[in-house]
Amino acid sequence: MGNLMHRIEQDLKAGRKKKACDRLRNMINQFPNDLSLRKRLGQIYFEAGFLDEAGKFWILNIPENNEMENAVKMYRKSLSNSGNAILKDIVFRGDKNLLDEHSLKVIAELEKDSFKVTKHIPVFKAKTREKGNYSENQTGFLSKIVTCLVIGVIILIPVLGIVKLFEIISSLFSQ
Repeated sequence: MGNLMHRIEQDLKAGRKKKACDRLRNMINQFPNDLSLRKRLGQIYFEAGFLDEAGKFWILNIPENNEMENAVKMYRKSLSNSGNAILKDIVFRGDKNLLDEHSLKVIAELEKDSFKVTKHIPVFKAKTREKGNYSENQTGFLSKIVTCLVIGVIILIPVLGIVKLFEIISSLFSQ
């Protein structure tokens, strides 16, 4: 995770804010319980002038200053203060039991509003992947064989067609 944060800082220093934001979004998906990532992404959006987007990522954090508070208010207002719309937009996939009191209060308030208005609370599948627990998809032996056979057939058909074409042409001229 430290290496990714270093890359993000390098991207920001080089002026590649979009790349840094993409990296942070990926990290938020990988480590949804780490609210500091959301806070950092909100800071980048705030510095870029996207106040409502900054509020989206700051909504679960305790407001440290008026800018954070105003950005969250603006974000809520942009979604008509709809708990359902906000929950669908922020997509928190982490473990709620690991959140601090403020974040739990915000999510509970949003869920209550969502249920009151729509009789539904959006639930997102929790991510279980944690730092250092990476498993790549492994291709099975049988699928490798099938892939090789398909490639072989694709190459063999035109070759056989050309050979058969020469046989037909030679049989026409040999008579």
